[in-house]
Amino acid sequence: MKDIEHASINGVEVHNLVEQDCEDDLLYAGELWLDGKKIGDFKEVLDADMDLKVLPEYQSVLDSRVSEYLDAVEDEDDEGDLPRDIFFMDLIELERYLQMFKEGVEEGYGCLLVNYTNEGVDVFSVESEDEIEKIVHENNCEDFQVFSEPDHFIVNC
Repeated sequence: MKDIEHASINGVEVHNLVEQDCEDDLLYAGELWLDGKKIGDFKEVLDADMDLKVLPEYQSVLDSRVSEYLDAVEDEDDEGDLPRDIFFMDLIELERYLQMFKEGVEEGYGCLLVNYTNEGVDVFSVESEDEIEKIVHENNCEDFQVFSEPDHFIVNC
C-alpha cells in the first residue's frame, strides 16, 4: 500500500493540523502547502471566515486551485457560488479522515466508512470492503463515502 503523508486537493495540503477544543472559538489551525512548499498558515474560527495568511506570490495560484475545485463540486441546483471556505473545510476533513484511515490500517482495518447525517458525521473503521454493505444497511446510511486506498485522499479537478 502506497503511503501518503497528507491529503491533497489540487496540490494544496494542510500540515501540522491542530484541532482546538473550541477555546476562544478556534476550531483548527495549521500550515498551508502548495505543490510541496509551505505557502502560509490558516485558522478556522467559529462563526467566521477562514483566516488565511498566504505568501503573496502564491495567492493567485491558490485562488485558481480553489476555484477549480469549487467549480467541480458545485451542484447545478446551487444558487450562486459556493463559499471559498468550503474548499478549506473539505481539505481539513480529508486530512482528518486520512489520519483516521492510517490509524485503522495500523490496527488491522482496511477501510474507513464516513456517513453524513443531519446530526453530524459517523465514522467506522471496517476490516474489509465486504463489510461495508452490512454497516450501511444496519445504520441506514444514505450519504456516505468509503476510503479504502490512500489515493482516495488525493483529489484533482
